[in-house]
Amino acid sequence: MLKMAPRLPELRRWLSRIQPLTTDTRHLAVVPASNSLEADVERRDSMDDSGDSAGTIDLDNFVSSLATGHDDLGPRLRTIVNRSSSGRSDVSVHAHYVAFRGGRPTVEDFVDILVTKLVGFCLPRRELRKAQERWVGMPAAKVMEDAVRLHRRAVDLFKKANRETNRNGEFGEVITYLLIESVLRAPQLVAKMSLKTNSQMPVHGSDGIHFRLEDSAGALRLLWGESKCYQSVGDAIMKAAESVAENVENDKMAHELFLIEQHADLDGFPEELSAAILDFLDPYNEKSNQRLDTSVMLIAFDFDAFAKLEGVAPDKMEAVFAEHLENALPDLKARIDAALEKHAVPVHDLHVFFLPVPSVAAMRERFQTQIGWTA
Repeated sequence: MLKMAPRLPELRRWLSRIQPLTTDTRHLAVVPASNSLEADVERRDSMDDSGDSAGTIDLDNFVSSLATGHDDLGPRLRTIVNRSSSGRSDVSVHAHYVAFRGGRPTVEDFVDILVTKLVGFCLPRRELRKAQERWVGMPAAKVMEDAVRLHRRAVDLFKKANRETNRNGEFGEVITYLLIESVLRAPQLVAKMSLKTNSQMPVHGSDGIHFRLEDSAGALRLLWGESKCYQSVGDAIMKAAESVAENVENDKMAHELFLIEQHADLDGFPEELSAAILDFLDPYNEKSNQRLDTSVMLIAFDFDAFAKLEGVAPDKMEAVFAEHLENALPDLKARIDAALEKHAVPVHDLHVFFLPVPSVAAMRERFQTQIGWTA
């Protein structure tokens, strides 16, 4: 039987747990290093609006600034405020969903944003910096023309990289990139898309590599992204856990670290920051003992709660959906724990982002249409 819409007090309670995706980085400041990225982000968010701290240094602010520019995600993605973790203390669970408008999830608008974000995801910082330099003093129309060419290049690079690696124009990697930058405040360190077009460069492994400085550069945290978008949430979770287990193996990790050493996107970085990053990667340097690893899993899946919204008033639909999602989290967390155990994923800092959608297949089709993907 269809569940009735909540009464007004209940509606207010559920709405209080829904927040737009926050991308505000004004509160970022240096905090003590922690083995838990979740605790680190919370401490940064708890600082006052001034953002000033006796420990704040330019390098930290510089790194933080690299993960900005995603404020347009806020109107499209909602966050379920749920602080509980899975049964494993090293796992932090995040739940997001696409915002509703007029009783419908705005999936099309969200996909359109993903397409525009291909520029930052695919192109190296050097290319973007050179574009900005070209635009100084250029007529507005010429700037727009050049920007269109830049976006077309990013789209072409994305499609070529997907074909070279036998992928099907997947959107999950872009979402993972955006969540790591906007939620975990960690900028991309290697633009893997530009490497995947080189047939001589094996880049198998994680979908994305990001980084954060901690404790005034006393530690370097590397974040390894992995995205799985399936109709079945169980399949997505199992595949993601399997990939993470492979990514943290010594041989795979050594190759990923080699990619960073050789292809880290350090354009415009202060010299001392570039040197510090390389020191953290050098196994013969004492700083390498202060390198922290965090795995990030995106689980996008078809969620049956969308079908349960029929008959709910449009103005109450989002709150009802949020309740369904929060009620599903205990089971989703249990599935994560089981998958990690099955694939013997070692204990380490791990973030899981759940993104339920009406149809992964329809979302993929929309994305592929927008980028002009042909099989």
